[in-house]
Amino acid sequence: MNRNRNTKEILVESFKELLLNIPFGKITVKMITDKAGVIRTTFYNYFKDKYEIFEYILEEELFIVLDALIENDLESEALKMIFTYFDKNRSFYKEAFKTVGQNSFEEILSKKIFKLCKKLIEKHRLKIDIENEALTIDSIAKYYTIGIVYVLKMWLLDYYDEKITSEEIYDAYIYLITHNILQILE
Repeated sequence: MNRNRNTKEILVESFKELLLNIPFGKITVKMITDKAGVIRTTFYNYFKDKYEIFEYILEEELFIVLDALIENDLESEALKMIFTYFDKNRSFYKEAFKTVGQNSFEEILSKKIFKLCKKLIEKHRLKIDIENEALTIDSIAKYYTIGIVYVLKMWLLDYYDEKITSEEIYDAYIYLITHNILQILE
């Protein structure tokens, strides 16, 4: 079993190294397996395609930890960890966000963030003062998902003028989600 885990991790590391040097669309399963030193069919023992590697990496490196933090009532730390994690792995995720189309990294990340947001809402229930059918668990989870993913993408793809730290982008995100647009206008 340890051998199987090692092979899977070798495939993941091979993929990560390739993505840093080659656009996602040009990376093939054969390239991943050649770099990992295994035969092509070995790849399919672990992953159905190269997109599934993104899901695996996110789950193993980030979402397992986020789930544990949430289970231990450390929701603020979990949210902050998202930004810290992406900063620590900036080069890889900068390239990952460049994948487009069906099964893009952004789509894969959005699905995982959406599940996380729903988990938070279901754990704590909603505190909504108004009766409004538009404010469903799914619509609220989607709203926050879009915000988090968009901020991460713009930050990692350097759409800001200067290098912004994970703490600064986290603080900016918190500020924006706690104030409506009219509150930040003069």
